Amino acid sequence: MKFLKKIALLAAVTLIATPAFAKVDGPNVNWRFATFGKPRAATTLLEEMKKYVEAETDGKFTITIGYGTFGEPKEFLDLLKIGSVQGALVSASYTPARLPLYTVLDLPFLPLGDINTQRMVHDKLHADPRIKAEFAAWNGVPFMSSLLPQYELVGKGDAPTNLDALKGKRVRALGGMGQALEKVGAVPTNIPAPEIYNAFDRGLLDVVALPFYAHDSFKTYEIGDWMTTNLGLGTIGYPLVLSISDYEALPAQYKELLNKAREVAYEAQMKAMTEGDQKALEKLGSTGKMKLVKLDEGQLDQFRQAAGRPVWDEWAAAREKDGVPGKDILQFLLDTAKEGSK
Repeated sequence: MKFLKKIALLAAVTLIATPAFAKVDGPNVNWRFATFGKPRAATTLLEEMKKYVEAETDGKFTITIGYGTFGEPKEFLDLLKIGSVQGALVSASYTPARLPLYTVLDLPFLPLGDINTQRMVHDKLHADPRIKAEFAAWNGVPFMSSLLPQYELVGKGDAPTNLDALKGKRVRALGGMGQALEKVGAVPTNIPAPEIYNAFDRGLLDVVALPFYAHDSFKTYEIGDWMTTNLGLGTIGYPLVLSISDYEALPAQYKELLNKAREVAYEAQMKAMTEGDQKALEKLGSTGKMKLVKLDEGQLDQFRQAAGRPVWDEWAAAREKDGVPGKDILQFLLDTAKEGSK
């Protein structure tokens, strides 16, 4: 009898000590997510989503992340369309003609405020039927964003004392940020991130625009001599795009699981981007090699006035000429950003 009592007590203690985790049951599914480079702050959302989904399904729903193994960044929309991958981190600026309206997020000096406002703007754009239609043409739906920080410049040679020093410099800058730098005489070029280091090292670029964390990830500091710290040139849209056909084929419980995973991934992503950017700035500033450049605020204000709204309006007019509602989408973004800043 005493033995049975001990067994019962042990079982009770085991039940108390071992929490019950609710798992999501369903069929075996494997998804492939395409990205490039290596694991870094910008890819935190992919790693977190993979970990959460696989844990909640006991490995029945798995995600394989391809860091450059599934294709090149400019091919990611094609991969979604042909069903080669089920998700991809897509930069519209690499192929702007394919997602013309979505490149609104690549404009310089947008009033996106803090990262929470940035997320709200992205989420509302993703829900807009005009934006959804652009992605749907590639069998894609924007699911969430990587929410990249502001871009700063790393360059070779003498550090600029003013923006005029960029005149004639070949700058890797995407989308509207490149248009902004043209206003001060720079020569922008659109090079995918994995190609930056070699181009910079070979002298094909004089200056590179990236967030601090990405300057660290892609090692521009090994080549550059100086870095701006307060330009705040802008950022880009960098969404995780899911395959519509593969998403719709999922059972309801897996769709619900992905929606829960999105919130977990966003929390981790926003923390990683904020902390990663600050740590990268501290690291690059402590190397002793990189000169940190703080530009004159008066001159920056003049630059923002000349390369902010004028570039926005030029972008909107170009989209209207192409037959898409650039003015409406731009105003929608600005109104949403204003709402988020209240």
